[in-house]
Amino acid sequence: MDRNNELRWMEAGHWIKLEEDFEEAGHWGRPHLSYLTFRSLLEVRKAFTKGTVLLDLPEKFLAGITNQLIDQMIFEGQLKAQDREAILRTLLLQHSHPDGSESLGTLLPGQLERKDSKDEVTSQPLMQEHHQIEMQALTVTEQEGPRGHAPRKQLLEKIPEDAEATLVLVGRADFLDRPTLAFVRLREAAELDSVLQVPVPVRFLFMVLGPDSPHISYHEIGRAVSTMMAERGFRRDAYLAEERQDLIKGVEEFLDCSIVLPPCEIQNEQLLRSLVPMQQELLRKRYLPDEKKPETKILKDLDRGLADKALEEEEDDPLRRTGRPFGGLVRDIKRRYPKYLSDIKDALSAQCLAAVIFIYFAALSPAITFGGLLGEKTSNLIGVSELLVSTAAQGIIFCLLGAQPLLVVGFSGPLLVFEEAFFKFCEGYGMEYIVGRVWIGFWLILLVLVVV
Repeated sequence: MDRNNELRWMEAGHWIKLEEDFEEAGHWGRPHLSYLTFRSLLEVRKAFTKGTVLLDLPEKFLAGITNQLIDQMIFEGQLKAQDREAILRTLLLQHSHPDGSESLGTLLPGQLERKDSKDEVTSQPLMQEHHQIEMQALTVTEQEGPRGHAPRKQLLEKIPEDAEATLVLVGRADFLDRPTLAFVRLREAAELDSVLQVPVPVRFLFMVLGPDSPHISYHEIGRAVSTMMAERGFRRDAYLAEERQDLIKGVEEFLDCSIVLPPCEIQNEQLLRSLVPMQQELLRKRYLPDEKKPETKILKDLDRGLADKALEEEEDDPLRRTGRPFGGLVRDIKRRYPKYLSDIKDALSAQCLAAVIFIYFAALSPAITFGGLLGEKTSNLIGVSELLVSTAAQGIIFCLLGAQPLLVVGFSGPLLVFEEAFFKFCEGYGMEYIVGRVWIGFWLILLVLVVV
């Protein structure tokens, strides 16, 4: 509320790469990094989830934008129809820019008037009182800001020619039941009369209104929204969004790349320097082109060692050809053999005793069963004793050379039929069965090597 007791919007800050606030001393402060509260970011995400979203609105004037916005909010149940005139009148108020005599710290909060059911005029605060947050300790200046009132010429020098603006309006209205956010993206940027201090076309408009609450600061919510729009990643998502879920995803990605400091006392500012490499790593992954991003989901992993290990495991495809004879076998041995000692130690645990006994009987039972049948078919040339010894020997050799210690290899029914047929073949042609059986083994080794 100005000196003439008239309502108007007062500029609290602007973002040209960095945040600049109008200080109570009567001048614009230096550009500094924005320090946001975690609650304000959560409120912004909640507001995007439940608020009103209008994309590619074909309006070029503030009156048309606000009318369509309010109609959509009433349709979605965000506002009551009886509050339409009060909200419309509020959004169309004059916009002022602070100077030394009048600023957000020197003027009283505005009083929003509306008529109730008895046609009695009630007066309720619109803007919550602004409380400054001390930001001197960690202020970083990228570009020296003008001291005193910032002329339009100095602002225009810092703004690119093709820039587009975002207008963020925040305030308190007690007649609302809950905080509500409205997001509007115009189809084409439009220069709204007397809204900004410099003639920059507006492409996005945010409105955040809600009832008084000791846990919610609408000023901080507005700062959070403004800071998000000043960040190129979320701004890109806002330009490319096709529906509400795209905006919510953009907010979540912004939160994933944000750093939260716990509420503990910082003894030395040098401790905060350790956050710089972490933030640089987050920014590198956030702004990395899509074609260069690793397929493995390591965006939340700040340890480079774990990231490199994940990439190596992804590149080590067991079915990829190496171009060398037995290259896959050698690669399997290099990957598996370092874990052999741990496999043996794990097997010695008491918890593995049941599995060890089960595997023992799983290998012993077929050897005894088929050993007795094989002795009858081969005139006891191969019986239970021979099959037990051969099963134990080939099991040990296969586990050591095949790099698969948990695979049980044993005698089976089809082998019994084959042994019987081969024994009869040797008898018919006068060949020694045991010698022929050895040569079969050598040929199997040769065929397996050729296939590998």
